[in-house]
Amino acid sequence: MKSVACYIAILWSITSIGQVMKTSYEEVRTATDKIEAMEVSFLTKALELSSDEAQKFWPIFNDIKDERNELKIAKKKLMYDMAKNFETMTVDQAQDYVDQMFAIEKSLNESNFESRHRKIINIIGPNRFLQLKKAEVDFRRQLLREYSSRDKRSPRKN
Repeated sequence: MKSVACYIAILWSITSIGQVMKTSYEEVRTATDKIEAMEVSFLTKALELSSDEAQKFWPIFNDIKDERNELKIAKKKLMYDMAKNFETMTVDQAQDYVDQMFAIEKSLNESNFESRHRKIINIIGPNRFLQLKKAEVDFRRQLLREYSSRDKRSPRKN
């Protein structure tokens, strides 16, 4: 009887943990989607894109953003793997991590993707391209201001 109760308790715990993880992921995904929608709205308004310009602009802009995000995720994964194996790695393994890190950094630096940025410039012009770069910074600042003011209004839960 004790083993059945123990089994049920373990099963319930696993189910609860799975539900919390699922909820957390869904909450993060929802928040990310909201932020992305706010960014699209902010940039569209700042750039005053026509519908024709927006149809050409957003796919290129999103490709650049997606590729940069993938590179950042790869870098975080590499850093995690390196930290996990740090104590036991050989010199050759360390060199391999360094080479991989440099390759990702190089890709991130090149991921300004000059040719795609040139396409964006051809669509919106050089002045609005610079306005885009400024608007991206302004959006992040606004987001940080809103987050910090929200954080100050609500006391932290421990």
